Amino acid sequence: MRAPHRDRRGPALAALCLALILISAPATAQEAVVRVLPDGTAFEASIEVSGSEHVFWTPGMLGERVPLQVEDLEVLDPSGPVDYQETGRGVITFPEGNYTITYRAPVRDNHLVAAFDTPYAVTVALPEGFDVRNPLIGMVSPGGTISAGPNGTTEVAWDRISFVEVRFYTPEREILLTTFGTIWLAVALVLILPYLVSRKRDGE
Repeated sequence: MRAPHRDRRGPALAALCLALILISAPATAQEAVVRVLPDGTAFEASIEVSGSEHVFWTPGMLGERVPLQVEDLEVLDPSGPVDYQETGRGVITFPEGNYTITYRAPVRDNHLVAAFDTPYAVTVALPEGFDVRNPLIGMVSPGGTISAGPNGTTEVAWDRISFVEVRFYTPEREILLTTFGTIWLAVALVLILPYLVSRKRDGE
């Protein structure tokens, strides 16, 4: 005897719900790891890519895409380095596939900027001696989580982001800021105190 039509609707409905969940679920972002070198003048990056082309760029003064000059560039698959072609300023091509790209790029004035065409799970590692937690002289792009890394490093991580900006500083600069602030506070007290005293006397 053939099963009633209503008995077959349960599995079909479950399969449809599962398909909708899989379609609507966000894909896991590929990973990018950026390590600032000990002297703070450059960073080394390791990023996962899929496809046959990658573009290195950084935002310009007006937000335009400016080709990023990189050094020590390698395209790697599980077996080792892969040949690539430079097809334009900041553009490389390679055989279709999944790879890890490593490179080095400059950091200017303790201000790191990294831009990607698609959102990445990004981790920025600062060497011992650099920090970002003082908002007066340091900053990170919104959504970044700051934590202590190994060997005295500081790590900033984002789950999904396509533009990363980090401004870091040395302990000496923080000490200078504290000293400068203390001096200005003392000057302000010297200037304001006589005024407050005179107002008190006038009130009496």
